[in-house]
Amino acid sequence: GAGGNEGRIDLSNWVEPANRLATLLFLMGRFGESKKWCERILSVKPWHIGALSGIVMVCMKMGDKEGVLKYSLMGLPNLSLQMRNARSTWVQENVQFAQTNLLRLEELNRKAYGEPDDCSVNYAENDSSNESPSADIAQIEDETDEDNSAWQ
Repeated sequence: GAGGNEGRIDLSNWVEPANRLATLLFLMGRFGESKKWCERILSVKPWHIGALSGIVMVCMKMGDKEGVLKYSLMGLPNLSLQMRNARSTWVQENVQFAQTNLLRLEELNRKAYGEPDDCSVNYAENDSSNESPSADIAQIEDETDEDNSAWQ
């Protein structure tokens, strides 16, 4: 890639476009590149079904039997009685991974932008007018009933 920086791309917000790129690369026969993109996606979202199925197909095309087995086992276990516990464990592990990622991203957001605004302010207390919100709603409804209203 350009400058060798693609390994450092944070895909947290770009998983779907990256998966489309991996699919396109697969369709073009560029299996090695497709596999690298699938691996990047799975490093961010190990439960991503598209990347999991894609990397299994890439490994099949590349004759990588170990890769096929490895990535096939990473997928969501089936609903059979024998796999019920494995499925529950898979879900719990991936929910934990997602929660950890969310906390990490929230901390990065705080570092970049500071603490969020206090959204618990009751704006009605700060309103100096004596009109109730229902009066405002009635006025809006009256305005939209006019024949020349843009809402019609």
